[in-house]
Amino acid sequence: MTGDHRGRTGPGTMALRVFLTVLVAAMVMLWVYAFFLAPSGNPDRLEDRSWPAAAETKCLAARAAIAELPPAAQAPDPATRAGDIDLATDVVVNLVAELGQLSGGTVDDRVMIEKWLADWEVYIGDRRHHAVRLRLEGDVSPLLTALPNGSGSYVKRMNGFARVNDMEACLDPGDM
Repeated sequence: MTGDHRGRTGPGTMALRVFLTVLVAAMVMLWVYAFFLAPSGNPDRLEDRSWPAAAETKCLAARAAIAELPPAAQAPDPATRAGDIDLATDVVVNLVAELGQLSGGTVDDRVMIEKWLADWEVYIGDRRHHAVRLRLEGDVSPLLTALPNGSGSYVKRMNGFARVNDMEACLDPGDM
């Protein structure tokens, strides 16, 4: 007897071979999907490119209107700064309403646009709250609402969406 066991396979060896074969096949399928079948690009990029173009036009007009207002940073006191912020916030409120009325976009685009506009609503609330704090507490820094997961603010997320969709004029006004 030589002790040669090469021809024998037990149930454990066969199960291991099957498991490893399935594992390798699954990994090959994953990489084939990743390289050849998965959609490419940023998932926040709108498919219908006419909507961002129309939004950019609205945002440029809003920026021009805000530029005509007294700059809040140059106000002589916190109460005046609060008034200047309120005036600019009114422009932002009108902008968000106009953006909500724009037509176009695929069904998926509309879902993303609605989420983006909801972020703007949070930002508007932050602006209003800051103006109140300026009147009551004096010279204070603005407080921006953090995302529920703590990974930044709504402003950061809404600006990211604007950048991904080539809507630079649709970034937050940065006037506070």
